[in-house]
Amino acid sequence: MSETAKRPSAYVALGAQRYRVTHVSDPMLSGISDVAVIGDRIVVLRRQAPELVMLGLDGTMLGETANLPQFVCGHGLRATSASQVAATDMDGHKVVLLDDTLQETARMDCAEHPGLGRPFNHPCDCTQGPDGRYYVADGYGNSAVHIFDPALRHLKTFGHPGTEAGAFSTPHCLLFDSQGRLCVVDRENNRVQLFDPEGIWLGQIKGLHKPMALALTSQGVLLVTDQTPRLSAYAPNGELIGRCRTFSTYGHGLAVQDDGTIVIAEMNPDRLTLLTPVPDARVG
Repeated sequence: MSETAKRPSAYVALGAQRYRVTHVSDPMLSGISDVAVIGDRIVVLRRQAPELVMLGLDGTMLGETANLPQFVCGHGLRATSASQVAATDMDGHKVVLLDDTLQETARMDCAEHPGLGRPFNHPCDCTQGPDGRYYVADGYGNSAVHIFDPALRHLKTFGHPGTEAGAFSTPHCLLFDSQGRLCVVDRENNRVQLFDPEGIWLGQIKGLHKPMALALTSQGVLLVTDQTPRLSAYAPNGELIGRCRTFSTYGHGLAVQDDGTIVIAEMNPDRLTLLTPVPDARVG
């Protein structure tokens, strides 16, 4: 038995919940960028072909892949519903909507004509709001969030370069929390900003170092990775309730399974890390 095999399992805690740590390393995870949970599969987005790699919920490599042939460099992957995923092409300046079989159903793009201040200019992530509208963090070339109606028509853009409330420096990831607030990772400003669905500023979460990814648990806990590197957990009222480290240089993508398992797309080294909740056997 190797020395590695003799090592005990690692555990971390976020608040009262303890997790067992499992790393999944495989050549097919090279270039990993983001991750989503779709039905009974974990789907990994890579920055090279084949762009999508499938694993079981326990992290078992399934040997299944899918190409996004018109992607230049994938960045974000988010399950917007039980039957739809949004994949963001950072250098192809587009967002592609996929069904639960990972077939393209629609897209938002700029016909390969990126532009300052308008959709798109190296976008990072896409989420869907409670009313069906889509929100795109246009993070590397623009410092803005674009809002599209359910028919994918551009409605408005908010945000601009800067450090003040409502301004951005690399809006990197976004989602709606359990309070109906749009949470936007403002990476280079070391914060997560909170907005209403129209882009009106509501507040911010500070005390982060270049935050990267967001996910939401079924209990409404907001999970945030940053480049410390660590994973922070915030209660719906904004209280920090737990922290642990991530195990690679960057926790670049996050997703949460129905059973509470946290899935992290980690970069440098590139791998998938699962934090599986375990019961606390302590008594008294």
